[in-house]
Amino acid sequence: MENRKCFYLVEGECEEKLLKALKGQPALINPGSVKKFNVIQNEIPASKLMSFDPGSRVVLVFDTDKEVTEHLKKNIEMLNKVCSKVEVLTIAQVLNFEDEMVRSTDVSKAQDLTKSETVSDMKRAVNRMKDAEFRQALKRHKFDLSKLWKMKPPKAFSFVKQQAEEIRVSDGR
Repeated sequence: MENRKCFYLVEGECEEKLLKALKGQPALINPGSVKKFNVIQNEIPASKLMSFDPGSRVVLVFDTDKEVTEHLKKNIEMLNKVCSKVEVLTIAQVLNFEDEMVRSTDVSKAQDLTKSETVSDMKRAVNRMKDAEFRQALKRHKFDLSKLWKMKPPKAFSFVKQQAEEIRVSDGR
């Protein structure tokens, strides 16, 4: 594990919950602050860009279910241009959080993770869980970190690399 400071910018509350759970003990990903910020829909404000420490990593976690990439491209460009000596990593969820949960656990549909009727109910249930409780739910459903964030993003996202391996500290099994 590297001792570089990490800043995770994640699309939504479920992604925030997932990363916080993965940072628990034992840590499966590099430690760092996790903030909800949708880099697909919004441009990172200049004040936020200036807050990233030189030598740190900024990890962008985003869905690929909507093939809109203008803000993402601009955010990556601005991070590389404005932030001094910051490494930008991209993690594309193909196509979204629910799909990643199905791929990386034993559930056949995302709702099964929380025994919910709908995807919306599942997301609400995940967001109400404490980080350790969510991590236990993942473990109960045979979560496999090596299967998370592995799929190649859709063609519209061909300009990004799938860099999840860069933040992992173990194989997660």
